[in-house]
Amino acid sequence: MSNDSPIARCTVVLTKPGQRRQRMQVSILDGESKDDVELFEQYGITSIPLSGAGGLALFFDGDRSHAAVIMPSDKRYRPTDLKPGEVAIYTNEGARIVLKQGRVIEVECDVYRVKAKRYEVIAEEAVSIATGDFKLAASGTAESTGPMKMPEVIVDNVPLSKHFHQEHDGPPTSSPKAGGGG
Repeated sequence: MSNDSPIARCTVVLTKPGQRRQRMQVSILDGESKDDVELFEQYGITSIPLSGAGGLALFFDGDRSHAAVIMPSDKRYRPTDLKPGEVAIYTNEGARIVLKQGRVIEVECDVYRVKAKRYEVIAEEAVSIATGDFKLAASGTAESTGPMKMPEVIVDNVPLSKHFHQEHDGPPTSSPKAGGGG
């Protein structure tokens, strides 16, 4: 590709993300380097490309003194296990969100954190959580509008099945029975 082409492949050398318009240094062709090149991104989507990522450098009116970079990508980390029609957002560390075939969204990460004033889940059929430990920290009331089924309830580190106390002036209480009731 000649030096007067309005478009060229480029390699990211350095990114400067701390501004409204992200700037970068790129390497183009045989040793040609461009500093302070603006990265054009889609509305609502941003990333900070790693050194070594590729992209396309555009030179408006063929003017090599003014460049912009579009479509930075990094083949070193791009997922290769997607099926036709699937979409992924991913990082170099392996975190990813995949919009999969069958209307499934799959999130893979070490910590999944949601910050919101309200968090609502509307599941028409079921909610399933499989985990080692489960903790609910609520400053207000935690409630269920339906029955809850659980093999054991522990209150203040005492399993309810092993909780006995003197019933008024009578004998000790027995353990709770399945099916409960008053």
